[in-house]
Amino acid sequence: MAGSKDSAAIVPSVARAVRILELLASAPDGLTLTEVARALDFPPSSALAICTTLRQSGLAHRTRERRYVLGPGVLALAEQYTRGRLPALFMRACRDVLPDNRETVVLAVREWHEVVYLAQRPGNRPLAVNYHLGMRLPAHTTASGKASLSTVSDDQVGEIYSVSRSAAEPDLGQLIEDLRKTRERGYAIDDEETAPGMVCLGVPIAAPGTSSASAAVAVSLVKSTVDDTVLSEYVHLMRTLADALSDAAPTTD
Repeated sequence: MAGSKDSAAIVPSVARAVRILELLASAPDGLTLTEVARALDFPPSSALAICTTLRQSGLAHRTRERRYVLGPGVLALAEQYTRGRLPALFMRACRDVLPDNRETVVLAVREWHEVVYLAQRPGNRPLAVNYHLGMRLPAHTTASGKASLSTVSDDQVGEIYSVSRSAAEPDLGQLIEDLRKTRERGYAIDDEETAPGMVCLGVPIAAPGTSSASAAVAVSLVKSTVDDTVLSEYVHLMRTLADALSDAAPTTD
């Protein structure tokens, strides 16, 4: 679950339900009630009550083997989310701003130390990064994640990674230096960190009157095709695209 400073406002039962959903998402073969309770250190009675509620809402399903898995209601929510204001504006803006469909362009939002991909305008090149909607990647290795991280202070970056529990922790000093260069350039670079042979350029989407951003747009380019002209062209296009989405940008409050 994404980090938050609003712990005083958290409803414990809702937080437990979210943790169960996240656990089920990591277990495609499902888990028994005992396994759910043990993994999260919940009383079996609480785990049963929450799982029953999730089943009734369609967010969880119990198989014939009495294993709990995610339910179809999760897909319905995801579909509605991807049809929301920001993804819909992104797709329209891509049609207006981008001259052709050569390159893959994505919209992502940072949740603490990860980015989640919300929308994609696929390119028509045979070589491209394959993004899936809802896919999560480490923020510190992606252009969109670094673009977002560059809009917060070094102290906040340190706080994010002090509790991230990421499987691949970044070198904090190197990351902060990379983010400093990103701020100076005005765009982030993923130089083959996500995929070999690919360079991605990311620009944050800041809401009007705010300096920090949780959302960003990024474009994936075949590294061998990138020269100063191509770099300048796509940095300009990503900035134009980000500006077109600023009114719909999520706040980081």
